[in-house]
Amino acid sequence: MGKLKMRFISKLALFSNFVISRITRKQIWKKVRQKISNIPQLSVDWDSVTDRFIEPIIWVVDHFADSLGRIFVTLVWLLIQFVVGVAYWIGLSFYWNISAELTIALVIFGHWILLNVVFHYYMALITPPGNPPNVDQIPHIKARCKKCQSAKPERTHHCSICRTCILRMDHHCPWLNNCVGHFNHRYFFLFMAYVVLGMVFLFIFGAPVILHELSNSDPSEPIGYPVFSNGSHVHPVQVEEVAPAPRPRSLRRAVAVTEAILCAGVLAALSALVGWHARLISRGETSIENLTNKDDREAKRLEGNVFVNPHDYGTYENWRIFLGLSEGRTWWCVFFPSVHPPRGDGISWNFKSDLTHVSYK
Repeated sequence: MGKLKMRFISKLALFSNFVISRITRKQIWKKVRQKISNIPQLSVDWDSVTDRFIEPIIWVVDHFADSLGRIFVTLVWLLIQFVVGVAYWIGLSFYWNISAELTIALVIFGHWILLNVVFHYYMALITPPGNPPNVDQIPHIKARCKKCQSAKPERTHHCSICRTCILRMDHHCPWLNNCVGHFNHRYFFLFMAYVVLGMVFLFIFGAPVILHELSNSDPSEPIGYPVFSNGSHVHPVQVEEVAPAPRPRSLRRAVAVTEAILCAGVLAALSALVGWHARLISRGETSIENLTNKDDREAKRLEGNVFVNPHDYGTYENWRIFLGLSEGRTWWCVFFPSVHPPRGDGISWNFKSDLTHVSYK
């Protein structure tokens, strides 16, 4: 009992010393920070520090955005080919040995997802986001861009990378090497949505495949060590005398694990982006407008008023406007590839009295 008490007291003393040292360090660090902040010569302008860190990034984006965009686009196509190739190589044979009917159903569903992924990504690449027409074509638009001097309709912003104004600009996407604007925003969002759906599909039906690859032993790997018999005795064979055998199972295992890691990263990143953009679409905002409207909301709140987004027509109608569901179009245009234009011309945004498609010529 005496030894137990001594051990308990020693541990209690060590713990109390640890707590006291932590508190003392915090107090000392607090005093040091106060003294540093009180020295006028050492006052830090965090805005200028941030600008100095951001300036090199902006310089790289301005000078190499086009080259980096082409690299990113190439990486996207290579990633799609890698994922589909591994699914065919490893997954198809696995499910075919289980059930031919299930395999056919999975192939059909998977190719429906793949068709939408490839179609929407390609359309987002080649579709211009939309630029304001000449000033004389829209004389009622008085606003002008300070950088390119073009007419600047409502919701239009200047892209420093594309060096032009974009109608209803959302952002410049390096993975598209293109701006996301009025005419290709739908393609961009549906591409991300179908990629997320595809990643979920691969995780659900790819988990048994990976477990199978990890649990099975490699038949090409010998168990124990090689021997030979001279008729009366068994002798071990020197390692250098044995030619290394191929290891197909190890390669399949490595490729399957690599694909799982890549798909996990893509799913985590794009799920967050899809959720973010879905929230903005439901509110009738773009990424840029979300920032400006946030300031307006705070200003109205301080005034005791409520900010009203003039482009918010309610969640359901916002989605119909975004997806271009007008002129008799149904939700089948969302589930299957469609090249229909978005609702509106990207210049006028009053849909309350007329919620049908308006084409600008």
